[in-house]
Amino acid sequence: MDVPPELAAFIEREHPRLVRAVDLLLDDRAVAEEVAQETLLRAASRWEHVGELSSPGGWAHRVAVNLATSQLRRRRVAWRARSRVASAESQPEPDTATALAVRAALSRLDEPQRRLLVLRHVLGWSAREIGDLDGVRADTVRQQLHRAREALRVELGPELDIEVDDEEHNHVHGAR
Repeated sequence: MDVPPELAAFIEREHPRLVRAVDLLLDDRAVAEEVAQETLLRAASRWEHVGELSSPGGWAHRVAVNLATSQLRRRRVAWRARSRVASAESQPEPDTATALAVRAALSRLDEPQRRLLVLRHVLGWSAREIGDLDGVRADTVRQQLHRAREALRVELGPELDIEVDDEEHNHVHGAR
């Protein structure tokens, strides 16, 4: 593939600047290299447009900062998940029969419903965090969670009941 000389000069000039800027944002040189490469690939694939901008370098830095921000968001979500798992591991295990019944009922749900219930009620993610991850509004997540909980109730049958205290807590209890 023939690279236009102005694109080659742009890549040579911007690559070290992008790596340096993203490394300062993320404090991770390897990820900064990846973000810089992704940014320059995007610029190259749109070079007819990007090359005509008054500041192609500014465009590239804006893209790189957006990609770095996405990396930071993913790190923050992963950190929260690890914290919640560590917290959950320190809590006592539920009654084995109940846990097995819930596990079996979850396995019969479709994957999106199971995923939502695990993210919300096992890992403790908020509807907003799940929405951010999936690119949907928190209200949409709440509606999907409601349907998933109803499907789980059906799968559990009358012997177990799920009590939802509020948006932030969910408990599984034996029938009363």
